[in-house]
Amino acid sequence: KQAITTGGVTYREQPWHKECFVCTVCKKQLSGQRFTSRDEFAYCLSCFCNLYAKKCAGCTNPISGLGGTKYISFEERQWHNDCFNCKKCSLSLVGRGFLTERDDILCPECGKDI
Repeated sequence: KQAITTGGVTYREQPWHKECFVCTVCKKQLSGQRFTSRDEFAYCLSCFCNLYAKKCAGCTNPISGLGGTKYISFEERQWHNDCFNCKKCSLSLVGRGFLTERDDILCPECGKDI
């Protein structure tokens, strides 16, 4: 609520000291950093992904979808493109046919015996 004399930031048409414009969760300064918002609250990308992003079925890390990140979605699961591989032979299944066996995804060759 104090006057801004230098280095201010405008967010949602409101002025902020750059020191006061911080991530809702970790309190890291957001000025000059990539950030996003949800429900009027600002978040650094790391906190936003940990809280709200879908998790990759392969590596369990968040899938941000930001910056053009591509991912595969099938039924209720998602994978990073690099994680969408056959469980048995590790062949990339991006753009290819695949089979499912419980939680595993398989290329047609490895899945022919199921």
